[in-house]
This record gives sequence, C-alpha cells and structure tokens, in this order.
Amino acid sequence: MSPTSEQRDAMLERIRCSLRNAEARAQHLRRRSSQFIVVNLVCGALGTVVAGLAAAVGPVAGTGPHAWKLTCAAVAVLTASATFCSGLNQQLGVPDRLAKATICLARLRALEMEITVTNHDLADVTRQYEDLVASHQEFMF
Repeated sequence: MSPTSEQRDAMLERIRCSLRNAEARAQHLRRRSSQFIVVNLVCGALGTVVAGLAAAVGPVAGTGPHAWKLTCAAVAVLTASATFCSGLNQQLGVPDRLAKATICLARLRALEMEITVTNHDLADVTRQYEDLVASHQEFMF
C-alpha cells in the first residue's frame, strides 16, 4: 500500500517538531559550554596576570605580608574558579552532549530532506526516525 500524502505530511511534521526541539536543546548546550569556557579563560587569564604582576612588582594589594596574602588569595581564587568551571563543564558532559545533539540535528535534517526533496520511501524514513528517537530522545522531546 502506498503512503498517502497525509501520512507523509504527518511524518514530516513529527520530524520538524523534533528538529525544533533538538535545535533549542543544542543552542542551550552551546550557551552553557560557552559560559563555562569564557569563565575558565577569564579567571585563568586574570589569575596569571595577578601572579605575573606580583612576581614583577610585588603584591598588587598594598605592601607587607598582609598584601602578599591577599595577592596569593586572589590568584588562588581565580585559578580555582578556572579549574572548577573547566571540571564542571566536563563533569556535566556538556561537550559530549553537544556533539550528540549536533549528530541528532544532522540526522533529522537528512530525514527532512529525504521526505521533501528525494521522496524517499516513507517506511524507511519512519524506521530511521524511530531509530533516531531510540538513540537521541533526550534532544527530540
């Protein structure tokens, strides 16, 4: 039995709905990853600058032992923040999840093209979509 136009349209709408959801989730992951990376870079760079200034001209927060303690504490907080953000980014799996979301988006776009441009067999497209749902549902719904 040949698929009807309504069946094709319904499958296309399912794919497009999943595509919209996956795009939103991928965008959220990109933002989160960028935030972690920016904080990591800024804190690391500031920690390096403060440490470098202290080595070159002495403590940046006054004079004497108390100033050295403040300077060292500032460097410690900045570098710890950089390390924490880097570790948190990895621990939350943001880069891996973003890569998986990108793969999901590419496969959904390919399925959309198979229905709209190449008029690929609807049963095959449906099977591929169901396989994609099974492996990437966290991004699609």
